Amino acid sequence: MIDLKISEAKEKESVREYAYRVLRENILNLTLVPGTAVSEKEISDILSISRTPAREAFIRLAQEGLLEILPQRGSYISKIDTEQIAEFRFLRVTMEQAVIRLACRYFPDEFKRKLIECLEEQRLCVANKNYERFFKLDNMMHDIIFTGCEKPHIWKIIQEANLNYIRARVLDLSSKQSEIELLFSQHEEIVKSIINADEELGYEIITKHVNKVISDVHELQEKYIELFK
Repeated sequence: MIDLKISEAKEKESVREYAYRVLRENILNLTLVPGTAVSEKEISDILSISRTPAREAFIRLAQEGLLEILPQRGSYISKIDTEQIAEFRFLRVTMEQAVIRLACRYFPDEFKRKLIECLEEQRLCVANKNYERFFKLDNMMHDIIFTGCEKPHIWKIIQEANLNYIRARVLDLSSKQSEIELLFSQHEEIVKSIINADEELGYEIITKHVNKVISDVHELQEKYIELFK
C-alpha cells in the first residue's frame, strides 16, 4: 500500500475537495513519486472515504496533467514533463522580471514588513534544515511581492501553470540539500533590492533565481531518469 501524508480536512471542506487536496499535495511534494500506480479503491481506503470522491479527485488531477488514467491498465502519477517546464520558464521569468521592477519602484510598507518576517522564518528553516517549510515560504514570498504590486491573480495563474516546475524544484532541493542556502541568499538579495528600491539588482537576482531550477533540470533528468518523460 502506498504511503500518504494525510492532513485533517479543513473547515467546511467537502469530502471531494479533501480527497483532491490531499492527493495533489502528495503528488507535488513527491510523496507520490512520478510513475507510482494508484487506484481509487486504495485511496478511498486510506482516506476512509467512498469511491465517488476518490474518482472525482482522479479526474481533476488527470485534467491538470498530474495523473494518467489508462483504460484497462490503471492510473499512474504522471512523470515530470521537461518540455512543459521549458515553456513555463518563459512565463515565469517574464512575469517575475516585470513585477520586481514594479516592486523596486514602489512597494507598500505593510508588504515590506511581511517580506522581512517571511525572510526571518526562512532563516530558521535553513538553520533547522526544514526544507518542506522553506519551500512553502519561498512561494509565500513571491505571493507577497505580487500581491504588494497589486498582481495577486497573476501569481495565482503562475501557480496553476507550474506544476511540473514545482515537482522539479522539490526534487532539486531534496537531492542537493546545500542548495537551500544558495536559494536563501538569493531571497535576501531580492528583499534587499525591494527595500532599497534597487531595480537593477532586483532584475538581475530574480532572473537568476527563477532560472535556477530550470538550469538543473537536465542534471536531474540524468540522475532520476525514471521520474521524467
